[in-house]
Amino acid sequence: MKTTFFSILAGAALLTACTKSQSLEDRWLEKSQRKEVIVFREAVPGAGTDVAEERSFYFQSRQLSPEVSRANESGIYFYSVQGDSLLLRTRQEKFYFRMSADGRSFTIGRFFTDPGGLGDILVFEKQ
Repeated sequence: MKTTFFSILAGAALLTACTKSQSLEDRWLEKSQRKEVIVFREAVPGAGTDVAEERSFYFQSRQLSPEVSRANESGIYFYSVQGDSLLLRTRQEKFYFRMSADGRSFTIGRFFTDPGGLGDILVFEKQ
């Protein structure tokens, strides 16, 4: 009886842990060229829970060619949302940000150096 109870309890804990870990990161892919990725950790901005709270995301930029002399800007970014802007804490710079009504995409000002042909305003889609 005790073994069955502990097995059920362990299974429930494992299921909860798996469900939780899947929801901690949301991947978003840039829509036009499909090469840049933003991964929000713990909460997505505009979801109604992060008005001024500082959060983080990591950015994965495309692989730069060996001829390019500038650094790849992939890395962790700390931010907060302020109205229609995303404030990058590290740089103390604001960039336009707007979540779509359905929560499946967002528009953001390009906060990284242009790797080739991207506009100043980008759309990312949920993956």
